[in-house]
Amino acid sequence: MKIRKNHRGKHYRYNVNRKTLNKTRSSTGKIKDPKLKKMWMEHQRVGTNFAEMGLAKDANKAISIPSYKKDRLHAAKVVNGFIEEELDEDERRVLGLKKPPVEEAPKRGHVVQELEQLASERADPEFRLPKGVVKELTYFLNKHKFNYKAMVADRKNFGQWTWRQFRLKIRRFMSIPEQFNIYLEQEKLPVGVKPDWEEYESDSEWTL
Repeated sequence: MKIRKNHRGKHYRYNVNRKTLNKTRSSTGKIKDPKLKKMWMEHQRVGTNFAEMGLAKDANKAISIPSYKKDRLHAAKVVNGFIEEELDEDERRVLGLKKPPVEEAPKRGHVVQELEQLASERADPEFRLPKGVVKELTYFLNKHKFNYKAMVADRKNFGQWTWRQFRLKIRRFMSIPEQFNIYLEQEKLPVGVKPDWEEYESDSEWTL
């Protein structure tokens, strides 16, 4: 007796764009970087493209985690004569052996240099505070100046910052001229100069 199978009726989906669907399935994703997109070969695989550019597709394979077990197993095979020990250039010259094959440079190795140069140009050496933190510090400075004790007791101290944290964050804010000068201009204060406000400079002043 044969097993009866229920076959679902197949219906053609008229609302699907087959051309777009095939492109989506066969696409490997859009490359946003213009230089990398220019050097990318569409007819080659992803791994081949990365290898020819001198890049790594999988970081775990390119820089593998050292394994103590594999090192011990390799040493045991060398001692027992299963594999030959790796020789340096002097030992090979004495024994008259050929030099090991030298790894060829990537075909499109200049891509790595261009990406490194581009990254160094885009890198911002100066630290920037988040906009939310700048907004909070601006509020506390406008209301309490450099009175950190009043900042701690303020009802808008949602982060429960201590007076030391307030002092650290505000000093960090003042050390970034690109952000602090904007605040000075908004408050119509001298740009590039620390405001002449009274500030607690040491822990001993809290006992006063």
